[in-house]
Amino acid sequence: MSDPQPLVNVPAAPPSTPARRRRSWPQRLLLAAGVVFSVAALVAASVVAWGAWKYNQIDRTEVSLDELVAGGAANYLIVGSDSRSGGDPLDPRASDDHAPLADTIMVVRVDPRSTAAKVLSFPRDLWVTQAGTGKQGRLNAAYAAGPQELVDTLRQELDIPINHYVEVDFKGFEQVVNAIDGVPLWFDRAMRDRNTGLAVDHPGCITLDGRNALAFARARHLQYDDDGRFRSDGTGDLGRISRQQLFLRRVIDRAKAKGVSNPLTLKRLVDVGTSSVTLDDQLSVGELVAMGRQFSSFDSAALESFTLPNTPRTTSGGAAVVDVDRAAAEPILALFRATGPDSPTDVAPETTTTVPVVRLVDPGDITLTVLNSTGKQGVAFTAYRDLEARGFSVEHYGNGDELGRPQLEHSTVRYASGRDYEGLTVAAWAGADVEAREDATLPAGAVVLFLGTDFSSFAPPTTTTTTTTTTSTTIPPSDAAVGAGGDPVIAQPTPVVGVVPGSPPPGKTCG
Repeated sequence: MSDPQPLVNVPAAPPSTPARRRRSWPQRLLLAAGVVFSVAALVAASVVAWGAWKYNQIDRTEVSLDELVAGGAANYLIVGSDSRSGGDPLDPRASDDHAPLADTIMVVRVDPRSTAAKVLSFPRDLWVTQAGTGKQGRLNAAYAAGPQELVDTLRQELDIPINHYVEVDFKGFEQVVNAIDGVPLWFDRAMRDRNTGLAVDHPGCITLDGRNALAFARARHLQYDDDGRFRSDGTGDLGRISRQQLFLRRVIDRAKAKGVSNPLTLKRLVDVGTSSVTLDDQLSVGELVAMGRQFSSFDSAALESFTLPNTPRTTSGGAAVVDVDRAAAEPILALFRATGPDSPTDVAPETTTTVPVVRLVDPGDITLTVLNSTGKQGVAFTAYRDLEARGFSVEHYGNGDELGRPQLEHSTVRYASGRDYEGLTVAAWAGADVEAREDATLPAGAVVLFLGTDFSSFAPPTTTTTTTTTTSTTIPPSDAAVGAGGDPVIAQPTPVVGVVPGSPPPGKTCG
C-alpha cells in the first residue's frame, strides 16, 4: 500500500527576513511566565548579590490593585507588550510604528504556602465590555487604553482579583533565552515554519538560542517531516499554545539549573529583568525576595497551565472574536478567585490524573484505508463517503477480513511506523475510546481504520487520542463551580493540541 503523493525533499526555510506583522496573543507566553518564575525570582536574588540599587532601576507604573494581605495566595497579571522600541529580533527593520498592544495576557497565581503555581491565559481577541466606558470590544483594546483599564476589565468580566501587575517587552524574550545559554528540546522529527524562520532539519536534542526559540514560539504554520515529505500540523494557534507551554516548562527548568547556581548567568538574567520589565509600584523588594526563595527549587511539573475556555464567532461588523465559554470557564476561574491568607492553600497534588492530549493532523494530509469489521453490509462505504466529505483521502475501503479482522467489538486504528500523528488523528475522529496502535506488519505509509460494532459516526475530536500523566486540582466546594448533581467540578489543565516535540527515548537525555 503506497502513499498516493510523491516524496519530495523540501529545503530548509530560507534565512530571509520575514515580513513585519502584528503578533498574536500567545507569542509572549514564555517570556511573561518566565518573568514570574525566572526574572522576578532572579531579580529577587540580585537584591542580595548586587544590591537594591539594581532593583530600583526597574520601571514602575501606578495601578490601583486589589489589596494583598501578606502570607496568602496572590494573582499576578502578566502582559507581554507589543512595543517595538526594542526592535523585533526577527525583523531589524521594525520600529515604533503603532501604540503598544498586548500580545500575551495572563494571570499567574502564586501561593507562598506551597510550591504549586497556576497560569491562566486569555486570548487578546476576547470580546468584553470595557470597564468605565461600557464599550464592547476586544480585551486588547482595554490594554491599549492603559494598564488600569485592563485590570478593571478583567476584574469586572471574570470576577478575579488582581494583586500585582507585570509588563514585559518583546526584545526580552530573546535575551532571556540567550542569558540561560539556550533551551534544549528533543525533536522526534524535523520541523519547520517558513513564516517564522524555524528550521529544525534533523531529529535529536536541539538547543534553541534566542532567535530560534522565538521562531519556535511564534510558529503557527508548523510543518513536520514524514518520511522525507513535510506535512502541515494544521492546528494553528492552538498547536502553537501547546508548544509554548512545553517550552515554558523547559525555560523554567533551564533557568533554575543555570541561573540560581551561576553568578554570571544570574547577572545576565537580572540585567534582562531590569531592562525589559515594568512592575506595579506596590510590588516590594521583600515580596520578590520571598518569591525567589520559594521558587529556587521549583519543579516545572508543578505548573498548571490553563487557557480561558472560549467559543469563536464573527461580529456583525465582520470581526473574528471569541466569547467566554462561561460554563467551562467557571471551574478554572474559581481557582484564581480566592486570595490572601484566608484562601485555601494551593497544595501541589500528590497524585496524578490522566488528562486528554490530542495530537491533531489536518485531515487533508491523511490518506487511509477503511475496513468494515461490524458484520453488517455497507458500513465501510458509508464511512468512506463521510470521511471524504470531511477532507480525508480514502484510498481503499472494504471488509475487515482482508487483514484478518472480520468482526471486532471495538473500532481500532492500526498504522505503520512514522504514521503515529495520522493514526491518532483518525482515531480521535472515530470516537473517544478508539485505540490507535503501531503495526509493524503494515506496509510503509499505511493507516487502517477497522470499524467495530461500537462505531456510530465521525466527529471533530473533543476527547482523548492518547494520554499523558499530569496534575489536576480539586478545589473545595465553597470555592468550586458546582455541577448539576451538587458536586464540585474539577478543573483540568488545558489539553495539549497539535504536534509538539517529544521526550527523549530510553537511554537518551536532553538538557
